[in-house]
Amino acid sequence: MTDTRAGSLARPVHDAGGANLGGSGFVFGGGRSAPSTVVQQVGVADHSVVVGRLPVLRADLSAVSVGSQVIIVGGGTSAGPDDRVLGTTDGRRFHTVARLLVGVRYPAVAVANGLVYVIGGSTITGDSRVIQVVDPRTGVVQIVGHLTGALAHATALVIDGTLLIAGGRSAGRARDGLWQLDLTDGRVRLVGRLPYAASDMAGAVVDGTGYLIGGEGATRLASIVTVTRR
Repeated sequence: MTDTRAGSLARPVHDAGGANLGGSGFVFGGGRSAPSTVVQQVGVADHSVVVGRLPVLRADLSAVSVGSQVIIVGGGTSAGPDDRVLGTTDGRRFHTVARLLVGVRYPAVAVANGLVYVIGGSTITGDSRVIQVVDPRTGVVQIVGHLTGALAHATALVIDGTLLIAGGRSAGRARDGLWQLDLTDGRVRLVGRLPYAASDMAGAVVDGTGYLIGGEGATRLASIVTVTRR
């Protein structure tokens, strides 16, 4: 497996949210020295442009595609989490879809059956065990379960209809757990272990295989871990 440079951002950021919208990649918020509002459309041939602004400063967030829109959830600033769940169909105009019952930064986020699962994350009082579900169609938010322990900075993947939660940090310590969330009753159980403790990994699923990319353990990681269902 080889990697190649595919382009560059118009504004360098970390802790941003990324999602596909209308066949193009978009990067929402994030920061360099502080949280920003910038929305970037990722182009080809080393060309990306700023196309819009979030309504407020936000980093440590997630963005996921649901139907024809992108849902932005979690994150905030050093002052605290922003509980507003935003939706956009063009990366330029935003509306409030719902409000989280527990505002969090650094949650694990995934889409299953048209619902947005917001798992754990950091609150102003510490890491959270709460699993929240947002219905973008109705704006209803529910708490449907709890993790076995408080967790933030984890990565969620949906592989063949199974929602998995990988790694993360608890009380500042990286974890190696791989948990499965039962979508019918909200129960969570440990189903495996990563090769090493890691947090803040990018996640993607391609042709039934999950990929956990980079992240942090004892040091910053440049590895790719694959996850498949047995």
